[in-house]
Amino acid sequence: MPIKILVVDDDLKTLRLYTRALKKDIKGKEKISLLSSARETMLEVEEADTVPLALEKLKSQSYDIVVVDLKIPGSDGDKLGGKEIISESMRLDPLRRIIAITAYGSVALARNLFTQGIFDFIEKTKTAVQDLIISVQKAIDSTDEKIMRSGNPFTPMSGLEPTVFGGRKNELELFEQKLIRTLHTRYAEHFLVIGNWGIGKSTLLKEYKKICQSRGHLVSIVPLEPFQTGATLSEVARSIVEGILRDLPYPIDRFKKVTDYFESIGFSVLGTGLQFSRNTSKKEFAPQAFLYDSFLNLWHDLKDKTEALIILLDDLENLMPVSEIVMTLKQTLSMDLIAKTKILVGLTSTPSTWLELTSIKRHHPLSRYFLSRVELTPLNEVELQETILKSLSGTGVSFSSEIINRVCQYTKGHPFEMQVLCNHLFNNQLSRRVDLEVWDKALQTALNDMGVAVFKNLFSQASDEEAKVLRLIAKEESYIPVKKIQNLAKIDKIKIAPKSITKYLQRLVEKELIIKTGRGLYTISDYMFRVYIRTHPGKR
Repeated sequence: MPIKILVVDDDLKTLRLYTRALKKDIKGKEKISLLSSARETMLEVEEADTVPLALEKLKSQSYDIVVVDLKIPGSDGDKLGGKEIISESMRLDPLRRIIAITAYGSVALARNLFTQGIFDFIEKTKTAVQDLIISVQKAIDSTDEKIMRSGNPFTPMSGLEPTVFGGRKNELELFEQKLIRTLHTRYAEHFLVIGNWGIGKSTLLKEYKKICQSRGHLVSIVPLEPFQTGATLSEVARSIVEGILRDLPYPIDRFKKVTDYFESIGFSVLGTGLQFSRNTSKKEFAPQAFLYDSFLNLWHDLKDKTEALIILLDDLENLMPVSEIVMTLKQTLSMDLIAKTKILVGLTSTPSTWLELTSIKRHHPLSRYFLSRVELTPLNEVELQETILKSLSGTGVSFSSEIINRVCQYTKGHPFEMQVLCNHLFNNQLSRRVDLEVWDKALQTALNDMGVAVFKNLFSQASDEEAKVLRLIAKEESYIPVKKIQNLAKIDKIKIAPKSITKYLQRLVEKELIIKTGRGLYTISDYMFRVYIRTHPGKR
């Protein structure tokens, strides 16, 4: 794919001079095709002698570099019409290299006028042509170097911290409020972060940790260990305390009160990995008492080093086989001496896990205690676009506006799906540009990865009959009523009893594979999952 340059100047003689020089002297503008002996032109230079023509070309084509004379009549009569072209180029592609040509002696003025977005300035002197060739060559070379140096900025694996943390302004502000309350009032207001898979709960906790560290507060993120049915509350309580100590920036011997307490109940700590070993001759400890004494002694060990201790427990669903521990934790935090410390606790959970934990027949006091919560939703369109553009910044690669719009359309702002899709789009870039021609391949590869990571498991939750209904719903772009699903089954000759479809729909709603509106309409809310079902007909 050739490097495309747009040169804009209202002086036709000068315009042709620049164009001929660039075509003649820019290095690396040709390559030998591997499939034949033909030479492929790797540099295309186009011209525009008016602002309207330049704007039209920018909107209809993709350019790697724009060379523009600042002093050209603008659409509105402005003498510096080049500003209009620069502004539109930056709007369409913030990463595109722009080289501005200025009148003799006005470079300093131009630099003050354009504080960002300009790769280089060229003065109209006797050496302007040579200076332009050097500047364009640098723009091409710097782009190639940035790609090789920076690599792919998108993270296609769950648990990896993305290069750019996008959006979440309200969620960060809420945490700031919790910190202030912990520091300046009598009691901490413990909180819950709630959201579905891949929505960014763990990433948000890492941002919370950065905020705490920047203010000198100690913080520990604990990825909760998954437990099986039959595990005891004592085992879970011990695992939580191990996790807290493991993520703090001090060795275990700095926690004198904690280690003295551990020894009193028969615990010894093995190695730097903070693995506990217990003397079984000692009396078995009560889980709530263990959490209470561990938290209280930990605070006494740390209160001269920090104004607050923030404990962030990630993935409550891993504790569901021993769900009583969450109530034990709540009761521990409610105890007077613990409440008077400056310990702030945050939890993360999926909506379904929290609903199960706080059902009326079981642990409903939890919903009142963790009333303060952050409910994570997908990023809005502006947040998603900003995240993509900031991630690409400095890589030398740009996504066309059509590609960014497609990413918004397909992922609906889902952070993990965006990272996976953009990762494959980036990997398929041609000459530092990602256009619609690589979309299909990148999408298919992303769907395959999403299938392995999430979608195949989701789809397997449906029975064979439910899967037939799910495939019918996946064909539709919008919400669909029961009657239309029955008609589609008849048209497609799907062997399924029409009267049974309502039953299967209800089961799919209960399994959270589809959603239902109050008007009796159904859809698959995750658009990428919907496309996966369409494009993987034989995979369950």
